[in-house]
Amino acid sequence: MKKFVISLVCAALMCLCAGQALAAKKVPVILASSLDLDPENYVNITMQKMMELANKYSDNAFEFQVFPSMQLGDEQETVRAMQLGTINISLVATNNYAVFSPSTGWANMPYLFESLEEFRQLVDAMWDQNNEWAVKEGNCRYLSIQDVGFRQLTTGPKYPVRTLADAKGIKIRTPQNPLMVATFKSLGLEPTAVAFSETFNALQQGVVDGQEGCFNNVVSLKFYEAQKYATEINYSVHSSGFLVSEPWLQSLPPELREALLKAGREAMEYERTKVAWILENDNKRMKAHGMELLGVVTDLPEWERLGRGAWPKCYEVIGAGNAEKGKAIIDLVLSRKK
Repeated sequence: MKKFVISLVCAALMCLCAGQALAAKKVPVILASSLDLDPENYVNITMQKMMELANKYSDNAFEFQVFPSMQLGDEQETVRAMQLGTINISLVATNNYAVFSPSTGWANMPYLFESLEEFRQLVDAMWDQNNEWAVKEGNCRYLSIQDVGFRQLTTGPKYPVRTLADAKGIKIRTPQNPLMVATFKSLGLEPTAVAFSETFNALQQGVVDGQEGCFNNVVSLKFYEAQKYATEINYSVHSSGFLVSEPWLQSLPPELREALLKAGREAMEYERTKVAWILENDNKRMKAHGMELLGVVTDLPEWERLGRGAWPKCYEVIGAGNAEKGKAIIDLVLSRKK
C-alpha cells in the first residue's frame, strides 16, 4: 500500500513538473490597449479573435497578458515602449502611429476614400509596402488594421451641427496629429489637439466643445456624458492597428512568427464582417444615452471641397517635411485602386 501511495505521489509530481515545463515553454506576450475591455468595441472584437487564432496556429504557444485602459501609457507611449522592447504588442490608432511612421499616414487622408470598401481594398493592396514603411520608420509592424466606419463629429448641448456654418467657433478636439489639425483648419474650424487619454476630461470640463472620431468610442468611453449631438461628416476612416515590436517578432521561432502574422490578418478580416452590426449598435446605444443623431451634414460637398484644401499640408506631413515625397506616396496609393 505504501509503495502504491508513493507511486501515486511520484506520478502526480511528474504530471506537475510536466505541466510546469509546458507552461515554461509558453511565450509571454505583453499586449497594451488604450481601451477598456468592452466586448462591443471593435478593437476588442479584433483582439480576442487574434489571440484565439494565434494560439490555435501555434499549438497554444503564447501566453497573452493584456493591459487595457492605458495601464501602460497612452498609445504613443506604448509605441516608444515597443521600440525599447518592454511591450510586445499594442493597439495604436493609425493616426498616432503616423507620428512615428509618417509614410503610413496616407490612411488618414481627409476625403480621400469614397467608401469603407475602398479603404479596405487599399489597405490590402498596400499591405506589404505599408509594413515596409512601418518597420523602417517606426521599428514596429502591423498585425492588423481594423476600421469602424468614418471619423465623425460629436458636440455638446449648445452646438448642434447640421452645416459647416453651424460648426464655426466650436472648439473641436482632434488627435495630436498635424495632418488632422490641418484638415480642420482648412475647414475654417477651431481644432484643439488633445491627447486621447485626456479627451474625456477635456469634454467634461469644457476645454473643448466637441470631438471627432468614431461613434464606437463615444459609447465605449462614455463621451455621451458630455456630448449631446452626433453629426456625420465622413472626413476620414477611423482605423487602428495592432502593432508588434519588430525586434521581438524577429526573435521568435519562424513558426510562431508566422502564426502571429496569420492570426492578425485573419482577425482583421473577421472584424470587417462585424462592422455593419457595430455601427448600427452604436447608433442605438448613443440614442439610449440621450444623444441626438443629426445624420449627414446637408452641405457635405462643401466639407469635401474645403477639406481637400488641406492636401498640400498633408503631403508635407506624410513626406516628413518633403511635400513632393508625400504626394508620391498618395499617388502610389491611388494607383493601387481597382
